[in-house]
Amino acid sequence: MSQPRYRQLADSLKADIVAGRYPVGSQLPPEYELCELHDVSRHTARDALRLLLEEGLVERRRGVGTTVLRTRGSPAFVQPLGGVTELMQYAREARLEIRSAGLRRLDTDEQKRLDVKSDDAWLIVSGLRRNEGKPVALSQIYVAPAYADIATRLRDWDGALHELIAQDFGVTVHRIEQEIVALPLDAEQGRILKAERGGAALQTLRRYYDRDDALMLASDTTHPGARFVYAMSYRRDA
Repeated sequence: MSQPRYRQLADSLKADIVAGRYPVGSQLPPEYELCELHDVSRHTARDALRLLLEEGLVERRRGVGTTVLRTRGSPAFVQPLGGVTELMQYAREARLEIRSAGLRRLDTDEQKRLDVKSDDAWLIVSGLRRNEGKPVALSQIYVAPAYADIATRLRDWDGALHELIAQDFGVTVHRIEQEIVALPLDAEQGRILKAERGGAALQTLRRYYDRDDALMLASDTTHPGARFVYAMSYRRDA
């Protein structure tokens, strides 16, 4: 079965980038020129450029065009699907670059999404996750009021927030609930992540519970589709 035309065009452009026809720092032809050169529609050209953008090969800026950033795409962050240990790996390896942090009450939608009822102020931490220095996701983390005092330690902490809670309060994660949905990136998300607005994304909501089944914290994270992979392995029962 042949590949879609936009993927064929993306592969052709990647080959040209690797071969040096479009060196790092140079501009790719605009969409209308790609249409003429490769006899494709504007929609096909746009989708091909989107793939290059999601792989981190190029960046697109209004008024500037499509600039080549590198000759090889950024590797996707691979998340094994398994037990609690595997899920907590993500917070350790995809480091959080904090953009804002503060106390506030959860609104009605947030309480419904986190499956919690609370009139107290939660610590809300928002940031950009990176792996090997490359942006892989945007995260918003909700820390339960009982542990909100970790706010004073965020500046000097380089690990996962659930590990900071364990260190300061002696409470560890016992259970994690996870929900995954597919959605498009909005304009602001695309700008921060250097990904195309409307491109495919995965949103993962994780709720972390202690041994008494009380919610400790939750993370709401959005990843551009090409930068995140869930890896699963199944074994046949004897």
